[in-house]
Amino acid sequence: MRAIQSLSSDASTLSDTQAAYHRWYARARRFVPEDALARFTDFYEGGQFVTRIKGFLANPSKESPFYKADDPNPLIVQWQHPFETTAGPALLGQRQILTEVLYASSSVATVLEELSDVARRLPEYMRTLERYSSSQCPAPNILDEKGLQALIHAILRLLYADVRAEDFVSQHAGASSRVDFLLAEAGVIIETKMTRQGLADRKVGEELLIDWGRYKRHPDCRAILAIVYDPGYRIDNPTALEAGLSDNSADIPTKAIVVR
Repeated sequence: MRAIQSLSSDASTLSDTQAAYHRWYARARRFVPEDALARFTDFYEGGQFVTRIKGFLANPSKESPFYKADDPNPLIVQWQHPFETTAGPALLGQRQILTEVLYASSSVATVLEELSDVARRLPEYMRTLERYSSSQCPAPNILDEKGLQALIHAILRLLYADVRAEDFVSQHAGASSRVDFLLAEAGVIIETKMTRQGLADRKVGEELLIDWGRYKRHPDCRAILAIVYDPGYRIDNPTALEAGLSDNSADIPTKAIVVR
């Protein structure tokens, strides 16, 4: 979108951008289901009275015949097809359709299970790093929740391109919060907890439920995963905690795992 928005009158730049978009458009159409294809195509084609991407790309620097540089009118813009009202909204519309297709084609329950499997191997991961550590390259040592978040963030970066740390949740009743991580591609929010003195079975569950009530208001939230790191074995019954907090049948599925 930035490349299209920044088009200049340079012929080679325009030609390259047109070709790049048309290649993308041809590929993207193959992934759009039949019931959304007409809408996706309309964002490109436009019509006789509505200019969209096609009209903008054809001549992005064409001036409006009603525009007069020596007698400007605030109601008349300079360009015949301004990006902000033609290609811009259409590109956002196409992106939204593809996002909906991605969400519909992926099972969020599968994503939760895959992420859970990875997180449960965290102790093994730590032992492997320790085996190869040295004074010049020491292994990471999780001392607190901040250290846990740093390690989880690094692991998530191996799995997903778009990992958003501390993504903002809109204010509600004067309170605001941030999720630990949002996997924008999958719509999964990940929360991390590390047990300590005073933070064990009941307290962990209570804090997670309170946080989840806020996280579910995030516009991109499709599911929530809580990774509870318990190296000191402070949680008496991890199986019960996981079962009590995990619900795959909810509108926004939740899953909690205890790692130790």
